[in-house]
Amino acid sequence: SFQQLARGINVKHRSRALKYGTSVIWPRGVEERYGISPPTRWRWEKAGRLPPRDVNVGGKTGWRPETLAAAESAA
Repeated sequence: SFQQLARGINVKHRSRALKYGTSVIWPRGVEERYGISPPTRWRWEKAGRLPPRDVNVGGKTGWRPETLAAAESAA
C-alpha cells in the first residue's frame, strides 16, 4: 500500500525483517541457520534438539542468540 511504501517498507521482502534481530532469532531464522524445513524445526523442538523458546514479543516467539549458542556448544 502507499502508506507502507511511504514508510520505506518493501512489501515483497517484509517477512525478512522478522527473521533476524539483535536480540531475537525467529523460527524462520533458525530454519535458515541450520538449513532445515519448518516441519524439521518443529520435530527438533518437540524432541528437545532445540532449546525452548525464550522470547515472546506480541505473541511471536523466538530464541535469544545466546540461548542457541549455548545449546550448540553443549551438543
